[in-house]
Amino acid sequence: MTLKYLLVLVALTGAHCKTAYKICVPVQHLKACQAMLEVETKSKAALECLAEPVVCARGASRWMLTRRLLAADKGCRARVEIKDGRIAGQRPAKLYEIPLQAAGVSQYFLRVECLYQVQQRQADLVPVDPEDMYVATNIPNQDFVLFQEYRTEDEPDAEFRYQAVIVVHKDLPVNNLDQLKGLKSCHTGVNRNVGYKIPLTMLMKRNVFPKMNDPHYSPKENELRAFSTFFKQSCIVGNWSPDQRTNSAWKAQYSQLCALCEHPDKCNYPDNFSGYDGALRCLAHNGGEVAFTKVIYVRKFFGLPVGTIPASQSSENPDEFAYLCADGSKVPVREKACSWAARPWQGLLGHNDVTAKLTPLREKIKQLAVAGWATQPPPDWFTNVLGLTDKIHHVADNVPIAPATYLKKANYTEVIERGHGVPEPIVRLCVTSNVALAKCQTMATFAYSRDIRPKLDCVQEASETDCLKNVQDNGSDLAAVDEMKVAQAAKKYHLHPVFHEVYGPEKKPRYAVAVVKKSSTFTKPEDLRGKRSCHDAFGSFSGLKAPLFYLINKGLITPDDCVKKIGTFFSGGACLPEVDKLENNPKGDDVSILKKQCPADNKPLTCLKEDHGDVAFVSSADLQNLDESQYELLCLNRDRGGRDSFANFATCNIAMIPSRSWLAAKDSLSDVSIAHTPLSLAELLDKKTDLFNIYGEYLKNNNVIFNNAATGLATTEKLDFDKFKAIHDVISNCGIA
Repeated sequence: MTLKYLLVLVALTGAHCKTAYKICVPVQHLKACQAMLEVETKSKAALECLAEPVVCARGASRWMLTRRLLAADKGCRARVEIKDGRIAGQRPAKLYEIPLQAAGVSQYFLRVECLYQVQQRQADLVPVDPEDMYVATNIPNQDFVLFQEYRTEDEPDAEFRYQAVIVVHKDLPVNNLDQLKGLKSCHTGVNRNVGYKIPLTMLMKRNVFPKMNDPHYSPKENELRAFSTFFKQSCIVGNWSPDQRTNSAWKAQYSQLCALCEHPDKCNYPDNFSGYDGALRCLAHNGGEVAFTKVIYVRKFFGLPVGTIPASQSSENPDEFAYLCADGSKVPVREKACSWAARPWQGLLGHNDVTAKLTPLREKIKQLAVAGWATQPPPDWFTNVLGLTDKIHHVADNVPIAPATYLKKANYTEVIERGHGVPEPIVRLCVTSNVALAKCQTMATFAYSRDIRPKLDCVQEASETDCLKNVQDNGSDLAAVDEMKVAQAAKKYHLHPVFHEVYGPEKKPRYAVAVVKKSSTFTKPEDLRGKRSCHDAFGSFSGLKAPLFYLINKGLITPDDCVKKIGTFFSGGACLPEVDKLENNPKGDDVSILKKQCPADNKPLTCLKEDHGDVAFVSSADLQNLDESQYELLCLNRDRGGRDSFANFATCNIAMIPSRSWLAAKDSLSDVSIAHTPLSLAELLDKKTDLFNIYGEYLKNNNVIFNNAATGLATTEKLDFDKFKAIHDVISNCGIA
């Protein structure tokens, strides 16, 4: 589903403050914001939600939104009316505030664009997490300040959300971090902050820690190899790769990283020795010698008081354990911890102008937070507008601080920017338009802030062909093609597909299928001889190429004049739209039999429904438009034929439809390394849809980098690609590949 975002203008007006504060929220949460306005608070500030996103543009008959313009200019000076995409009336050369909807611009990501809106003074504040703060620090001409923090009720006075610590047995004979080498380690899980990212960031500074820049391995595998070489045994659960085949292979290769887990064979959640407290159980009861976790869980594990939580009974003996500090010294766990890095709190980020009169804004936010938490369960606006949660809802005023300074104070910038050593690996994605380049660059910044490596880089070429040549010449690593071009491009440019799009809620590829009426008796291909057929348009994979390949491959028609032979096999007549166009029939052959059964709209499903045909060759995506109680699939891919329900299209079809695929050169980086960044980005955003949307429209352009209809990405199996090549080779002889 396409997500459109807007600015909700929250006007806070009191007896002594006329400033209007604007908070940036997604359009789907507008109703939630309006509900928030109905909440009574002690503050006299009035709130108003206006569903009108705005951008800056200079007076012109037509204008284009560009990131460069947004980054360069400082706010708008006037508002104008937009009619039919034009600025109405006089157009002096100054900046105007233009409603995005009127200008025909759509927004498809929240956090990144909201930061730009705040930087431009179109909004005043936005809820952020530390990764968003990092993105903010890299926006040109920014003057962001963090002016309120979101904390927990357990630790309302803590400086940071949590502090990363090393816990060891007190008698462990180590006096510096180098001596951790060869020990048994316990971790919270892969890719997690205190148990993985922070230890990796700090340990890689040590000369004794293995290097992670071997070009023969992906960045992630370099990390796993380093951990498995440095520690004797470990427990690091989770999905090490978004590709399950790679995940399984790595866990077999580096099995010692799962040896201390409760279920070493699974090495995944749930596991009694994973997570913050699980790492401590691993240390205390499963042979671990060092654990990486956070302070609050250490205190809870040993029954020690922390924040507002009093001491409690615990079967664990705190006197047997200590914190290991960065200088090699030890501190008893009863005492104040020595932390080597921390994760900052989430909070509210604004431009510097909001600091002039912070009190009304701060009081209103705090009162709303209290009112929202008092309602159980909390209302939608509590999380979707203010960014609070059931765990983090204590709003604290802090001294306004620049996000770069805030991150540096916690040593968190270093964690985000953690590299793998020179030369740093990158994956270069080739695109063919300015819009695609802008989207790619935004994707790259976002992915980097979320610790997705290798770093994504963007290369622009004039055309798809130029991109394919560029990959072949090692100027870039990935280029995209659609449908059967994947086989053609692979052959011509010596490339191979690495990953492709998948569709629907189940994230499956699409298939070319044959649909028949339940009342019919067809069970095998020979039964269709002499019958009537309905097809998707000429040139389509599902309507022409897949059934044509099948008929030729089964010897039911010969490859000469193969399109005309469709009419010979389906002698009752067919509907193959556009078959009579000059570019599809340059010889001017009589193809009337292939148009004989076409309904008024030339659509294959209409052809089947209105009894113009006995079988329809369509995409599995079209099945939702048919009544399953009246139709079934004919399983042409099964040796014995047969029929099946629509739900089983993945096993009852003609062939998989090649979706948009990304190709790489055979002798460049490994497929695992190339695919890791886009697959990891897709996996992350599948769970956090409010952060960024890589599918759907982008600046009113369709199918930018990814198709609008895509819902995920998946690695391309060799077996599927071999089938695409076989289909391509067969139908090439027909001259239509």
